[in-house]
Amino acid sequence: MWILGALGGVLYLVGLIWTIVTAFKGGGTLWGILNILLCVQPLIGIVSAILKKAAWAPVGLMLLGFLLSLIGNYPVINDAISRMPR
Repeated sequence: MWILGALGGVLYLVGLIWTIVTAFKGGGTLWGILNILLCVQPLIGIVSAILKKAAWAPVGLMLLGFLLSLIGNYPVINDAISRMPR
């Protein structure tokens, strides 16, 4: 399962870089800088795709990577939660 999590992380990273590049090309400097701020991704990527008519492929790749990473890392997260003191 860790391979699925690693693949999800790589897909998320590729989608993130692709989203930043398309934001700078299509939306200008402000959208590019907003996309660099990782605390608002993928939300700002979705907003930028809607408002600036940017490509949906990088945003979709980020969401797919996030879901794969979540599914792949579920056993690790579940084990960590079960070992927490109550």
